[in-house]
Amino acid sequence: MSRDYIVTKEDWDTSPMPEKFDNFKLKKQFNKEEMENLKRGHIPDEMEDRWFCYFEDNKLYIYRSWSGICIYIVEFGRFNKHKVTVNRDENQYACTDIDEDIEQLNSLLDCWK
Repeated sequence: MSRDYIVTKEDWDTSPMPEKFDNFKLKKQFNKEEMENLKRGHIPDEMEDRWFCYFEDNKLYIYRSWSGICIYIVEFGRFNKHKVTVNRDENQYACTDIDEDIEQLNSLLDCWK
């Protein structure tokens, strides 16, 4: 897919963040080019790529590509303080450890930026 293409919610079959969730702060810096890349979103090219994301209203919505379940919503804040909402519905997402979520989310963001 062209890097000029901007991914939208309509590009994938997704479900909303469940009512059971948790929040944490993510302190990570992004330069202008990295933010522009994140704003383009991500559509998986192959089955092994398990993530889909799009950017809307200053938030990056991140889903499992196979199920369309929302796992993270990153709300970008000022001074590199970003609020993350993470799925805690045990029927949708098994992880309950914030540190694991921070590590996984940082890894995803590093790939996409």
